[in-house]
Amino acid sequence: MTSLNQNGEPAKSRRQGTVKQRHKGSWEVRYYSLADQNGKQKRMSETVKGTKKDAEKLLRERLSAVENGSHVDKSKQTVSQFIDQWLATYVATNCTARTASGYQGNINRYIKPAIGSVAIQSLRPDHVQNIYSAMLERGLSKTTVLHVHRILKEALGHAVKWGILTRNVADSVSPPRREEKEMEMWDIPTIHKFLDLCDDGKSIYGELFSFAIHTGLRRSEVCGLKWDAVDLTKGRLSVIRTLHLINGRGLVEGLPKTKRSRRNVALAPETVALLHKVRGLQGLRGFPTTGGAYVFTRISGLPLIPTKVTSEFTRFVKSSGLPHLTLHGLRHANATLQLAAGINPKVVSEGLGHSNISITLDLYSHVLPNMQQHAVDAVANLLKRE
Repeated sequence: MTSLNQNGEPAKSRRQGTVKQRHKGSWEVRYYSLADQNGKQKRMSETVKGTKKDAEKLLRERLSAVENGSHVDKSKQTVSQFIDQWLATYVATNCTARTASGYQGNINRYIKPAIGSVAIQSLRPDHVQNIYSAMLERGLSKTTVLHVHRILKEALGHAVKWGILTRNVADSVSPPRREEKEMEMWDIPTIHKFLDLCDDGKSIYGELFSFAIHTGLRRSEVCGLKWDAVDLTKGRLSVIRTLHLINGRGLVEGLPKTKRSRRNVALAPETVALLHKVRGLQGLRGFPTTGGAYVFTRISGLPLIPTKVTSEFTRFVKSSGLPHLTLHGLRHANATLQLAAGINPKVVSEGLGHSNISITLDLYSHVLPNMQQHAVDAVANLLKRE
């Protein structure tokens, strides 16, 4: 048995540490904490698989950590217990209800079943890496795996800040790279056909779908839009609210996720005319059309259920014989049309409410080559001599 003091030298005080062989390839490392205010020291022990040198190395690290105050006492708290604590404290007070719900869903589906019962201080990188491998083997997308990685990395980062862990094991894991795939998009004739079908009343949400492709607003922003945020005289609206359906809470009205998401959006004359039509129809049905009344509602006048809007869009597209496109694809269509028309990406980014222009450039990189050609041709035309 080897004994070392806090400086890594042989010693016999209670502040010493010991390495004792348990059986072949397994060693018990023992050491003591610094004395508390009552002069008492706590004995701690760990099992090390490997050689005696491996155990002695770990002992020196633990003694050094105790000496400089960075050591974290062993805790029986599980990953599941810690994450529940993190959700109830940090996430509940610092994230939107929508974000918190998304975190909870991914945690319940992928993190807790795999490592929830593991003691958080015993969590290893291979535990986390195995989660990602299992998800990919099940056919889940790389994007879903990346969402889980970001949640786990953020949660474990707080465990380090709170003194529960000394390092974030998620930093030692290699998540998959994001899939680079071009978005599905309709061509101009298809978009024209879609808008004609919306005008013909082929869907109960035809006006909403037409509005979405004209403005590029997110689903939550369209559903949360109220008349007090719309100025039809000036042709502008303010994105200041969202509406989400949150599990266990029902419909929840909130603020846009980021500062840049809270924005003013200019409206084309066609869009202003569309909103006048919507207001007229609501007036005929006896619904309020001013103040805090929603712009788009169910037939009953009640607030929209966002998931039902998505379901109706999917049905509408399929029954109309249109190529597949998601409801969110209308936002992408708006952005692509703007960029293809030569609108400055900075202006497009601000209108869409992206947190920074790099998001816009990354999402719509497939449009940029044509823009670059237009720019080159424009410069060449300016330089031509008469």
